[in-house]
Amino acid sequence: MKTEKPLPDRVKEVVEILKKLNGLGIPLESEEVLELKSHFDKYIKEGECWNGQVSFAAYGRTAFVNLPKSATKTIEVTLKHM
Repeated sequence: MKTEKPLPDRVKEVVEILKKLNGLGIPLESEEVLELKSHFDKYIKEGECWNGQVSFAAYGRTAFVNLPKSATKTIEVTLKHM
């Protein structure tokens, strides 16, 4: 049986992703990041996994997101050129 990712691990991984986005020059207050954060918030609070896309059109990219339930997998957010 797979172990669900604990809350502190979910928080840590989300913070790391947000720091990386900010480091790329994408403001944390941008609409794109706010949409992404809405998925992160639900993931942190409920541990609900999610796979999907968030448009970062203002930056010419799309974010492909994988929020895993399993403790053995890490969050994946990949920005790809459109």
